[in-house]
Order: sequence, then structure tokens, then C-alpha cells
Amino acid sequence: MCPPKFNILFCPGKIFTFFILLQIFYGNVVTAQKSRLILQAEREERIKASQLKLNGLTDTILHFSLPPIEIEGEHSFVNKHQKQKYHQLYDDIKRTYPLSQIVTSEVKLVNAELDSIYKTKAQRKKYLKWYEKHTFHTYIDTLRSLNIRQIKLFIKLIDRQTGSSPYELIKKYRGGLDAFLWQLSANALLVNLKSEYDPVEDTMIEDIIMRFY
Repeated sequence: MCPPKFNILFCPGKIFTFFILLQIFYGNVVTAQKSRLILQAEREERIKASQLKLNGLTDTILHFSLPPIEIEGEHSFVNKHQKQKYHQLYDDIKRTYPLSQIVTSEVKLVNAELDSIYKTKAQRKKYLKWYEKHTFHTYIDTLRSLNIRQIKLFIKLIDRQTGSSPYELIKKYRGGLDAFLWQLSANALLVNLKSEYDPVEDTMIEDIIMRFY
């Protein structure tokens, strides 16, 4: 078993990654599950309604708009080492990019629920406590499998997908003190929760995502 909360540095590459997400999403209301399904159903109904409205404004001629297809050659490498790094990065992105998309989806959904359902301080606190447990049981096994290199990549991808670093998200949902303490713990693993994604600096990452996702 891992040591207590702030001794997380003794669990490198395992429970640490979970706690990054854990600080972003935390809560405790069983009925929130039903509320999430209701919100999703409402979104789907609005989409269907807008599609029907659009269909009513068009004529009877079928028209299909297909997205443009870009055909690109293989990524050019300066040397063998860069090629190996690219393929390793590809494997790491394959593990972490889907997780970053989950983070994006969950952040949007939690924000929507906090804005539309859990408006009082007491409701928010109860809901966020439930969400902490929900996140743990849902993602812990997957997140435990990430190594330190993948954790660092995951942090950058969170910033790319959400527009906020994990540090900023923790600060938003848990406050400045918790964000500071988690940053200290991350520093012990040579991980920076404030890492930002730069499409120019991280050209290989961007190339892989644009090509394969």
C-alpha cells in the first residue's frame, strides 16, 4: 500500500497520476449519476431537434459534405535516435491521449452539472465528494499503469485538451494551498504540474496527434 496523501512521492508512476485527476474531479451524491444521464439525454434531444429544423429548411435534393482528406508522407527524421524517440512517443500518446480526452469530457460535464444542478455550497461539496470516489473506482487501474515519462506527457496533454494545466485545475477546484502542496509532491518526482503544451516546441506530439487522431 502507498503512504498517506502527501507522501505520494514514494509511489512513483502509480497512484500519483490518479491524484492529478482526483484533485480535478471530486464529489459524493449517488443521484448525480442519474443527473448526468438526464443532462446527456437533454443534449441529444437538442441535437436531434436542431437537425430536424435544418432538414425542414432544405429542399429534397440530397447533399453530402465530406471533410477534406489530407495525404501526408512519413515524418522526416534527422537521425535514428529521433526516429526511435518518435515511435516511443507514439506508444506513449496511444496510452495517454485517450485519457486526456476523458479529462476534457469530464471537466465539461462536471462544470455543467455544478452550474445547472448543484448551485449551493453544500450541494457542490456533497457532489464533489461523490465524484472523488467515482473517479477513483473508474480510473485507478488504468492510471496506475502509467510510468513517469507518460505522466509528464499526460500533464501536457491535459493542458492541450482543456486549456489549463493540472496545477491550474487543482487550484480552481481545491484551492491554492492544495495546488501548492501537490506541486511540491510532483517536484520530488521531477514532474511539473504547471507544464504547458506548446505546439511549436512539442512538434512531434502535435504531428502524431494530427496524423493518427
